[in-house]
Amino acid sequence: MVKPRLRLVSFVLLVAAAGTGCAARMPAQVAVTAADALTAVRVKTAIVNDVDLGALPIDVSAVAGVVTLEGIVLSADQRDRAVALAEGVPGVARVVSALTVGDPDPLAERGRPRLPALAPRPVEGPRRLIGAGAVVRLKRAGGDLQDRIRSISPVFRFPPGTGLGPAVEFNSFDGALEHGTEGRPALAALRLRPVMAGLEYNVVRDRLTFSASLVAGYSFNGLNVDATRAGPGRAIDVENSLAARPGVSVWFDATERVGLNLRVGYVVSRPKVTFGSDQAVTTERIRVNAVVVSAGLAYWIF
Repeated sequence: MVKPRLRLVSFVLLVAAAGTGCAARMPAQVAVTAADALTAVRVKTAIVNDVDLGALPIDVSAVAGVVTLEGIVLSADQRDRAVALAEGVPGVARVVSALTVGDPDPLAERGRPRLPALAPRPVEGPRRLIGAGAVVRLKRAGGDLQDRIRSISPVFRFPPGTGLGPAVEFNSFDGALEHGTEGRPALAALRLRPVMAGLEYNVVRDRLTFSASLVAGYSFNGLNVDATRAGPGRAIDVENSLAARPGVSVWFDATERVGLNLRVGYVVSRPKVTFGSDQAVTTERIRVNAVVVSAGLAYWIF
């Protein structure tokens, strides 16, 4: 009867010893796993805070001190830099690089690049869909319209980017007609309000955007007749006309929302003007040419 009892006690002691050994090993396994997680976080933080690598989709994992880097970089230098940063982090025993050199765009989701884990949120700013503002224009008219005109006009701005884009322009002219038929005084001032749209080619360099544009459209014209003076051949009517304007400009982004603009253009229009006298009524197409220099600003509404 003694032997069975001894066998039972021995079995209990053996099970207890095995359980004690497992309990002693479990904290060590948990400590290793936590250390790997901490190492991975440290490596990821070092990569995210790097100026060249921070925006790239690089994934980091760590097992038993061995760190694996996966993702896409733009160059071999960036790949080597990521490995060097990981090797310099405390707790890293070895670095395995699974990085490939290429274009990160294939990793984009719904048109937006995937942000790496732990990356800071992008700074919120205007969506840059359309900007609106005003410019002061100085116009030196030529041809049959002689005057120097200053005016304030609206200006619209579209998303900047190197390449072709839309252009819209509103303008205004008020100038005295130089002469009527047979060189006689026209005794009227011509009023032009062209509304033009077209294309412009932009080149973006940091905060500067250089543009060359060509716009054309319809000019709504009118006459301001000098009723205090009388004379033959005076202007009595004007028709609407087409107008065009080639030009160059530069935008400077002073802030995230405010851009400053300087533009030089040349406006051309050929309206028909009717002149009247006691003898006859005649209609002639006159020349309106004007050099336009404008300066102003626009604010990104959206």
